[in-house]
Amino acid sequence: MQISKFAHTSNNTTIEHRDRALDRGLRQTSTGSCPRRLVGRAHLEEKCWCCSRLNDHGRRYRATRDDRPVVLWEPYNAYGEELAAVLAAAAADGLRVSLTGASPWNPGSTFAIAFTAEATS
Repeated sequence: MQISKFAHTSNNTTIEHRDRALDRGLRQTSTGSCPRRLVGRAHLEEKCWCCSRLNDHGRRYRATRDDRPVVLWEPYNAYGEELAAVLAAAAADGLRVSLTGASPWNPGSTFAIAFTAEATS
């Protein structure tokens, strides 16, 4: 019986994901994925913009270089209007957003949406 190189146990996938995140400068701190919490705002349950389908594999991290909290979503795809709505909501809540193809979850198939609190002077 041949086993696919893509077959993973959930434990191995978790460890691999954690290691890839560390390689990208992120240390996972929780599975909480509501970016509003980064700026002291409450999660709005099912009415919260974080309930977007873009919030796939969402987790909270700390950047290893400066210990800044980061929420990372790792969707497989996005529609323009859905992404625009999330970007507008994040900006209204005072969050900075960046997008990158360097996603720790299933590299090459997902992209990363990173949320951080705006820097204060």
